[in-house]
Amino acid sequence: MRKITVQNQNKQYRNLEAYSRDQQPANLTVSVTYVVSNASAVYEQYGDLEGAVMRLIDPRLTAGVKTIFGQYDAVRAIQERAALNNDFGTAVTSAIDGGPINILSVQIENIDFSEAYEQSVEQRMLAQVEIQRREQNLRTTEVEAQIARTRAEGEAEAIRLRGEAEGAAIRARADALRANADLVQLQAVEKWDGKLPTTMVPSTALPFINLQPAARNE
Repeated sequence: MRKITVQNQNKQYRNLEAYSRDQQPANLTVSVTYVVSNASAVYEQYGDLEGAVMRLIDPRLTAGVKTIFGQYDAVRAIQERAALNNDFGTAVTSAIDGGPINILSVQIENIDFSEAYEQSVEQRMLAQVEIQRREQNLRTTEVEAQIARTRAEGEAEAIRLRGEAEGAAIRARADALRANADLVQLQAVEKWDGKLPTTMVPSTALPFINLQPAARNE
């Protein structure tokens, strides 16, 4: 009698070597959860469960890692880990579909690239962070410059409006003075302190005094 378990089983595969599409070497750690669907077929075809796993799952898993991982660039494999895992699981599951073992799940647990590549990725990430920081500083500078321009334009507009108002007032005053000569004299009288000048230029009239020549009696 041979005992073959029909409970869910899990096997972990370490150091699976593969190359990405851009020729970056990597070691993957993958775990597979499976269950026996036909114990009699496992015994008849493979002798025991270990033999079935070794002949059914192991080679297909290794081939699937190389095939699927080779379709992804290294950066994409990192950024789209879920998509990579889904494609890989589908490939392995379909490869043994219909056999006495069913694949329940396939999980890529870890991807280790070479140290040199990981350092280059880190440097690119740091460079990207620096670029983003500089772009943010540039946007901040541009906003501050725009605020300064808006403020300066507002101040210039206010000065222009004040100048136009003052100019209009001066023109209105000048027009009024030209239209009424008596107003000019009235303003001069209002500002006069009542004192006559101590010196006079010959042939000039006293200020503010407009004497009419008296009529002569013949």
